[in-house]
Amino acid sequence: MLLRLEIKDFAVISNIVFEPAYGLNVISGETGAGKSLIVDAIGLILGGKASKQLIRTSSPTCFVEACFDVTELTYKAFTDILNDNEIEPDDGLLYISRTIYQNGKSIARINGRSVTLNVLKEIASFLVDIHGQHDTQKIFDEKSHVRLLDSFGGDKIGKLYTSYTDKLSEYKEIVTRIREISASPDYLDKRKEYLEFVIKEIDEADFKDGEEETLYDKKQKILNAEKSALGLSEASDLLSGGEYSSPVQQVLQASKILSEVASKDEEYKDISDSLESLSLDLESVASDINKILDDLDYDPEIKNGIEQRIGLLYDLKAKYGSSIREINEFRENAKAELDSIDSNKDLLAELRSKSKQVEKELVEISGKLSDARHIAAKKLSSEIVKELADLEMPNSIFEVSFRQHEKSRFFSSAGTEDIAFRFSANPGQEVRSLSAIVSGGEASRIMLAVKNILSRCDLTPTLIFDEIDTGVSGKASEAIARKLMSISSDHQVLCVTHTAQIAAAADCNFMLSKEIKDGNTVTICSVLDSESKKGEVSRLLSGSDKESSLRLAGELIESFGK
Repeated sequence: MLLRLEIKDFAVISNIVFEPAYGLNVISGETGAGKSLIVDAIGLILGGKASKQLIRTSSPTCFVEACFDVTELTYKAFTDILNDNEIEPDDGLLYISRTIYQNGKSIARINGRSVTLNVLKEIASFLVDIHGQHDTQKIFDEKSHVRLLDSFGGDKIGKLYTSYTDKLSEYKEIVTRIREISASPDYLDKRKEYLEFVIKEIDEADFKDGEEETLYDKKQKILNAEKSALGLSEASDLLSGGEYSSPVQQVLQASKILSEVASKDEEYKDISDSLESLSLDLESVASDINKILDDLDYDPEIKNGIEQRIGLLYDLKAKYGSSIREINEFRENAKAELDSIDSNKDLLAELRSKSKQVEKELVEISGKLSDARHIAAKKLSSEIVKELADLEMPNSIFEVSFRQHEKSRFFSSAGTEDIAFRFSANPGQEVRSLSAIVSGGEASRIMLAVKNILSRCDLTPTLIFDEIDTGVSGKASEAIARKLMSISSDHQVLCVTHTAQIAAAADCNFMLSKEIKDGNTVTICSVLDSESKKGEVSRLLSGSDKESSLRLAGELIESFGK
């Protein structure tokens, strides 16, 4: 979950630190104070578009950093992407930052390591789900309805959908080959030539399983040997003289001279003996270094051979697979296809026969997927109607419609049916598409109903709602507040609001306000205690802090058990 958010020089925010708790965190404040800027800042952390327009006036950059506790995010998809990008949580924490510069460019970092926006988006998608005013409009987009239904259906639909897409890919590949052969009389000759080239290239390379690891291990060893050889050679040159007179010879000559001096005067015998010992040691060291150089297992030709082999493997991986195993599998498949072309005079007939078989299997899988979606649709409709009743829409009708595709475009990436949500807010009204009849307030409540249902199986720890209460008031606002409380029992919830009911239901309240300092507008984020929370709820209720309004605010807060 989100532990800390620091924002610097972002729009009207000079520097604030936002530290939400677990449960329902509500952000309120006067219009224009920058409430939604906190959500926008988190959007940058999630990989949102950077713009120099976001930088506070007269500041060179803007900076946003979020700290997330990921100790409970142990499922494989999340840990895999961290491992793939060599990102290690720091005591279970991830620090994600974005810095935006005046040229409009930005740098993203995770635990100090620079990452691409694609990596940032992929990792951040596991951490936070933002539902803003723009996202409410997604409920109008019928293309999103099948995804929402599949999310509700869980693993059963997920596995069927994966089987369907895998089989669809196989079917499309066969159909493509049929079209290629039919359109080009010399297609088979060209295909055969290509397959023969593939087989020859892979066979000549003759890579064995495990060889890649061996090559990189050998490369590292020879690089180490190369560094050792360079150092030893330099040391040998210095000792043996190289371009200069030999230090060994110089010390030996000095030893002889001093030995003659000591033979005439015993006072110099000790220093003469020391210099003689030093000259012998230097000779020994120089000899040892030369022997090590002679025995050192380093050959530039071997290094070049290893690097060429690694380069060849890199080229083959770019063409035929991400590993030696996949490259060799590609070769086996190419050989099988080549044998098929050589032995089968009518490959086109064989492909058409296979196409019919795969199409039959695809119809069977798509039927099972459709059945599972119909079952999930009935359950989803029932649960959304119950949720909407709780949200002060007691007479609503919610349905999921299915319309089978025309034969000419029967198989699509999503299945064989168009799926759309249908809605009626009042008895006697025709059930129609959401975009035709739903108001802003109704859309917010339908989306909240869907979110509440899906949050039970959603593993994203932090959910953010930016003004989910748009277009509603009174009892509907209270109902929305209670739904947010329900969601916050399983998730950390952040909510920007302008209604008293949602502020009253919060576990932790934050208020954004504006001040003028040195002629500049500054946004301040304050954590509210129980008394200041009552004052803020009173302001949202009536715009005043009169005793009667404060009393009503207190009663409202108590009604939520806060």
